[in-house]
Amino acid sequence: MVTPYVQFVHKAQAEGFWVAAIWDPAQESADYLQSVREAADAFELTDFRDDAGLRKAIRETAHRHGVSSIYHIGREDSMISAFEVAEELGLSLNPPSAIRLLADKLAMRERLAQRNLSTVVFAAAGTRAEVPAAVAGIGAPVVVKPTSLAGSRGVFLWQSDEDRATWFEILDAYGYPGPFLVEEYLRGPEYSVETLSVDGVHQVVGITQKFLGPPPLFVEVGHLHPAPLPAERRDAIEELTVAFLDACGYRFGPAHTEVIWTPGGPRIVESQPRLGGDRIPRLVELSSGFDLERAIFAALAGRPTSPTPHTGTALVRFFTLPSGRIDSVHNVESVRLLPYVDELELRVRPGDTVAAVRDSKSRHGHVIVTAQTPPQAVERCTEVLSLVEVVVDGAPAPLDAAPDRITEGTPS
Repeated sequence: MVTPYVQFVHKAQAEGFWVAAIWDPAQESADYLQSVREAADAFELTDFRDDAGLRKAIRETAHRHGVSSIYHIGREDSMISAFEVAEELGLSLNPPSAIRLLADKLAMRERLAQRNLSTVVFAAAGTRAEVPAAVAGIGAPVVVKPTSLAGSRGVFLWQSDEDRATWFEILDAYGYPGPFLVEEYLRGPEYSVETLSVDGVHQVVGITQKFLGPPPLFVEVGHLHPAPLPAERRDAIEELTVAFLDACGYRFGPAHTEVIWTPGGPRIVESQPRLGGDRIPRLVELSSGFDLERAIFAALAGRPTSPTPHTGTALVRFFTLPSGRIDSVHNVESVRLLPYVDELELRVRPGDTVAAVRDSKSRHGHVIVTAQTPPQAVERCTEVLSLVEVVVDGAPAPLDAAPDRITEGTPS
């Protein structure tokens, strides 16, 4: 596996697999990579920025150990290389073309247009200099996205010419030159569909409701699973997602597909050929008992995998503190002991200077709560936000707005 987190190694081994892990040392801490090294049966490090070197490492590891499958389970920016080598060696679980359609936002949008499926007005811009003309062609407001960045990085609601300087400043921070996708601003509540595909058959594991931060960045601030939806809306979202995955030719593994329910019905925003981030697999497990991560390897071993019914609700809420110096933090340990708190992580400590949140990587922590119903989950999460106290620049700082607020619009 390429970039397997340590739990993936353990869960693959629990299903009977021998695991070789390939990682980029720049993508995780040395301590974490040591834990992967200790768990895996074989371990290799290589610089993923060197595409030829990455391909060589995958190829040589496969030959050296006589592996039966090559599977990339991490970030999209190196997926296509891994699956192209896997196809070359006859060890691929997905055609590289399917990975490209899911990992590249522009390629995905073009395929949907070809199939007249979930149509959205869009334009391509090769460089940032071409973006203003694309915006003018569609008409503001529009959403501008880097085609190959993830985690909300560089996604921006462009409402007027005055937004150009702000957006350029954001791009400078990421060092991203292009290309870009410019598309109409979709209004409505946002969901993600968690699926597991086996031999081209797509099982819907569940639908997650998303909570978004304010424009122009729309950084996700929370997720509720399962989403409370009327049956007709749920069925329409599921049917669109399955049709979309079919159109992309996706064959095996999890997918995380984002959908907005617009006044005209569901529209695909984007998808990733991997598990959803932001602890969504944990929400699935807490609310239904279904271990989506382990199910990947059970399916690969040829064992049947069927999602189990939801018996409860789980909610993750991300902390977005104001900028400033952290003076003190209170009540974290006592809140962790609450019976409905599954996880509580605060990434800041006294003495730290924190910057404003601009993408999913820069959020300041999270809490996961369990409940029997969505309203109870929101109530319990709100209680946690009130109990954890962080003092910033001499004053108590909110961990952010209550999680029952939904910002309608296009997601990351």
